[in-house]
This record gives sequence, C-alpha cells and structure tokens, in this order.
Amino acid sequence: MAVLQTSDVMFLCVFLLCAGLHFTTGCTEAYSVISCSPGESVLLHCRDENSQHKDVQWQRTDIQETQNPVNVIKDQRYKDRVQIHGNLSLSINRLTVDDTGSYWCNSVKQVDLIIEGCSLSANEASESISRYSGESVFLSCLVKCSARYNPDKIRWKLPNNREINQTTNSTELYPLYQGRFHMFGKNTGNFSLLISNLTEKYEGLYSCWINENQHKSFNLTVKGCTLSETEREPETKYPGDSVLLSCSCKDPKSKPESFKWTQGTEVSNETLRYRARVHMFNKTTPSNLSLLISNLTEDDQGTYICTVNNKTSTRTSLTVKGCVLSKHPNTIISYPGESVTLPCSCEDPKTKPKHVEWKLAAVNETLVSDSKDVSGRFQILRDSPHNLSLRISNLTEADGGLYECTVNGKQSRSINLTVTDFSKSRLRYSLMFLICLLLTGFICWRFTQAKKGRRGTRVTQRPDHQDDVTYSTVMKINRGKPAENQQQDDVTYSSIKHIKEGKRTCRKEEEVVYSTMADVSNGRSAQDDVTYSSVVCSKSHKPRSLQMNTEEAVVYASVQKDKT
Repeated sequence: MAVLQTSDVMFLCVFLLCAGLHFTTGCTEAYSVISCSPGESVLLHCRDENSQHKDVQWQRTDIQETQNPVNVIKDQRYKDRVQIHGNLSLSINRLTVDDTGSYWCNSVKQVDLIIEGCSLSANEASESISRYSGESVFLSCLVKCSARYNPDKIRWKLPNNREINQTTNSTELYPLYQGRFHMFGKNTGNFSLLISNLTEKYEGLYSCWINENQHKSFNLTVKGCTLSETEREPETKYPGDSVLLSCSCKDPKSKPESFKWTQGTEVSNETLRYRARVHMFNKTTPSNLSLLISNLTEDDQGTYICTVNNKTSTRTSLTVKGCVLSKHPNTIISYPGESVTLPCSCEDPKTKPKHVEWKLAAVNETLVSDSKDVSGRFQILRDSPHNLSLRISNLTEADGGLYECTVNGKQSRSINLTVTDFSKSRLRYSLMFLICLLLTGFICWRFTQAKKGRRGTRVTQRPDHQDDVTYSTVMKINRGKPAENQQQDDVTYSSIKHIKEGKRTCRKEEEVVYSTMADVSNGRSAQDDVTYSSVVCSKSHKPRSLQMNTEEAVVYASVQKDKT
C-alpha cells in the first residue's frame, strides 16, 4: 500500500472536514465514489495543486466517459444550484438523478457522483401563475428515477389543506374539484396536474411532493370578474320596446364562474314571465353579462340587479311608460245606418298598451280586444299604436248605450252612444219649423197693421235734454175740390207733447203746449179766430190747476177751413 505524503494527509483532513459539514443529508463516499439521494447537497474538492483560482474549471461527463464534457458552471441544468468556493471546491445543491456522472477539475478527474432514487425536476422551485376565471392551468411535476426505483409516494398538496395522489379516485375528490382535475400518466414519471375551467375558488398554493425534501410549489392567482360599473343610469322605455341592461367585466378576458339577473324573481327564459323575451351574450363573449329584454310591458318596470359569483352586483332602474288615457267627449249622437267612431287613445303617442278591450256595459261582454280587433261591425282602429278608438258600422237603435274602453285592466273611459231614428227626428224638426214659420208670419202681419195706422206720422226723437215732442200733420181736403187747388191754408196743424213716464220730471215753463185753431171763412182775419190752450205735465196723473204762459215754450197749431 502506498505511503501517504504529508500534503495528501492534510488535503484528506480538509476534505473529510468539509464532507462532515456537507454530507449531513445522507451522502456517502467510498473509493472516490460519492453516493447521494435526490434532493441532497454535495461538496466536490478540487485536488489539482497547480490550478489557480481564476482559472479553475469544473466539468462533468458520464461515468463511462462516452459523452463530451459539460461545463458545470455554464450548463442550464445547474443554474442556481452550483457554486465554487475559495478552496476551488464545487458544491451542488438539490441533487437530481441527472447529476450522476464523473466530475473533473481542470481536466483532472476528481470523483464519480452517483444519485440513486427519484428526483423532482426544478426541486424547491416556486412559480407564480396567473390565470383568468374559466381558463385552464398546467402545473408541471416531472419525476425521474434511477434504476431499481419507482415513484410511489407522489402527492399534491392543494389549498385548504387538501391532498391528492396517484391513487386518488376522481369520485373521492372534493366536489369543488370533480371533473376539473387531471393527473397525467404515472408510469412516465409525469405527475403534472391540469385544472380546467378555473374559478376564483381555485386560488392558492399548489405543491408537488415526492418525498420530504423534494417539492415544487405553484402560487396560483385566478383573476375573476370585476364589474365595470356598479350603478347604471336609469332607462326609460315604452311598452313594446326593447331594452339593453349593461353588465360586464372590466377585463375582457374574464369569465365569471356564475352570474344572474334578478328583478324580484330571476330573469331568464326559464321564467314564465320572461319566456322567449330574454337574450344574453356571455356564450359568445364571456365577459359580457348584459341582458336584452324585448317586447316590454308595464309589468317589466323595476330595478334589475346583475350579480356575479354571488359577490358583486350592478343595478339598473327601468321605467316603462304605460298608457294614460286621454279625455274625450262623454256623449255621442248618431243615426241608424251611419258609422260612428268612439274615441279612446293614450296621451303619449309613443305608448302601446299591452291589452285593450271594448265592452257594452248593458250586456257586460267584450265586443273587441287586442287579441281580436275586428268583430262584425265593430273594429278597433290601428292607424297608430296609441289609438284605441272603436268604429261601429251600419248603426242600429240597439247599438245605443254605454261603451267602456279598458286598458291593461286598469284604466277605462266610458262613452254614451245615442242612436236616434232619423225619420222620427225629421217629423219633429218639421213641426218645429212649421211653428216657427207661423209665428214669424203672425209677427209680420202685426207689424204691417201697425205700420198702416201710423202712415203719415213723423216721429222725432230728441235728446234727453230737449223736450220729447211728437209732431203730426193732417191734411183735410174738401170734397169736390181738386187736389191741385189745395192750398197750404187747407191744413190742420196739431201738436202733441208726450213725456215718457218715469224718464224725467216736468219742467215749469218749457213743458207747455199751446194750440191755435183758426177758421178762415168769409174773409175773416185769422187772428180773430184763435183759441189758446195749455197743458202742463205734472208728476202725478191727477190734474191740477194750470197757469198760462203766453211767451215761453209755445207750440202753435192752426187749423184753416175753407168754405165749400
């Protein structure tokens, strides 16, 4: 046996000391062969005395030395697992089965490293993964075993302290995971986990373990739906319209696990009230949760709530402006054989009531309605949605009565229709016309008779401040005397003063009537045959003593008579 030199003894002591520090995880060495288990660490010392610190180079080949050397420092398989120390030794952490081989320091073989057992790829690695709800995620867990070893203790630790392994049956999974987990082929060493149709409930830490010192972790974040708005502007529509109630996720890639629309009850085509009137868009665009309601009615009015994952929600207030009936005449008169329109309409021309019916109050039966707008002689006019008027053709007297227009079973208007027989009315109107005609003739006859009695009379109406005097002239023509020989003297003048009763009081001097009569005959002077008379008007009807006044307010009347 060769005698060890002093330098070799010192090197061996240092190596053994280092080996004692770094082989505590279970590595063993015998005759330049170091045996370790996957996941452990090892320290390889460089025994090249001529090497310099800056020029040291560690390489690896397979044990049979059939492969080209691999630079341990630069090879990606050793990334973040190797380190060169001050004494040129090489430490390797988290050993894997692939680390098995011969290691060389500056082209001098140092040791053969053998890793026996099963190793986990990317051991002790921790990876953060972010996905959207509804997507899938692949969590890699690759195991490689050396000869004579089989992986038998592989397990996955899930959030909420749950575990599964290669023997777990899908039916044993927590209901949350049933039908969404898939573990790949066990015989190939691929124990990766595929989770499909993710929801926010799947968030958390996942780790793959093959033994107590080998594991790989994944921190999974599932981005759920964050609503773009929680309060929407109110919507105002009319019956028969459609409305789009918006509800969407901020991130267009989001796909919420669940959502629903409610308005007292759930809004869907499964609900009888909304059947065949509801459409949603999430099937083509998962982040679009908007609701389209068609053919609106007044019953659809209310507050609609979009709830996502039973957490967040958005609200929209919907107002459906219904029909408010206009005011119309309460009574209509028509005649047999004619047509008549009974008015009934909504104030807002945009409104379209869901239900309308006309009834004849006497029989209390529906004549026409929205489901049957024409029935014989009765018809609902449809020239515009808000016009609900009833047209009746070929009227009969039996059609008279009280008609009711009712909208949506809530509002109503009553119209009284009177159908009058025209022949009877014509006779009545003819009698009335005859009576008026006779009355008019009588008045005309009386007027004519009165006019004849006042022929030749002139009436002058004076203002209130003057005397109320009526002048009349009478001409007397002696018999046998031609008219052309009549002279002015053959005239009798008379004056009548008429004071309207109650109009004003008589004046003292102005209200005196004088009359003079002259009889001219045999050449006598006219002045000798004068008779003076005076009448003074008093406030009472009783006569009183009269005083003569021959100078003021005198009216003269003269009568001249010629002898024949």
